[in-house]
Amino acid sequence: MSANMAKGKRSPVMNVAFHLWSAYRHVLVWFWIIFTVIYFGINEMIMRGIIPDESIRNSGREWDGASIAPRIFLLVLGILLTIGSFNSFVSNGITRRSFGRGGLLFAGLLSIICTLLHLLGYPIEMLIVEISGAERIMQYPNLAIVAITNLLMYFGYFCGGWLIGTGFYRFHWFKGLLVCGLAVAFLIGMETMTATELTGSAAADQGIILLVLALASFLIVWINDGFLRKIAVKRKITL
Repeated sequence: MSANMAKGKRSPVMNVAFHLWSAYRHVLVWFWIIFTVIYFGINEMIMRGIIPDESIRNSGREWDGASIAPRIFLLVLGILLTIGSFNSFVSNGITRRSFGRGGLLFAGLLSIICTLLHLLGYPIEMLIVEISGAERIMQYPNLAIVAITNLLMYFGYFCGGWLIGTGFYRFHWFKGLLVCGLAVAFLIGMETMTATELTGSAAADQGIILLVLALASFLIVWINDGFLRKIAVKRKITL
């Protein structure tokens, strides 16, 4: 009874975020388990010479590239959000505004979790190196900068995917492609900014890069929110 009462007291925005979390949390857990095992497994084989790759073997920072796969994962989840969940929420009395705000809370939660899990990978990598007895000098970046950058990138990728899904849901396929191109342009711009070695840049440069990432994410959210406010419920999606 207490659970039902607590559920009844939740705002529509929190209800959306809660139900999205309930629907996708197991997918998130299994993704990270499978991805981490495969990633560390492949890199360990590279370090032992089973798979030849001198660039990775000499880098000392294999885990740096581990944020790419989670970005794509969040992009796909974002694409599915409007297409898979908008109808059911709005048909059950949730306003478009509440759906949008709840989706943002969900995006923020996933971004924070993925950021923390990525940071956790660095000590795990060090532990694996010590256990395996490999002779490597581990070189780690400024983890605070890495955390903020990944948080913005994860959020931006999820919302970029969300914009793509909303565009194809609301518009005909041609306009949907234009929206998709806009979202991809934002993401390419964000990737271009992070191509700079943040840990070796001056503090002012780091601040500018992070500010641009935050601004790009805001613009993606703003455009997607504008589309969601005028979107119509479709009983059947035709391709």
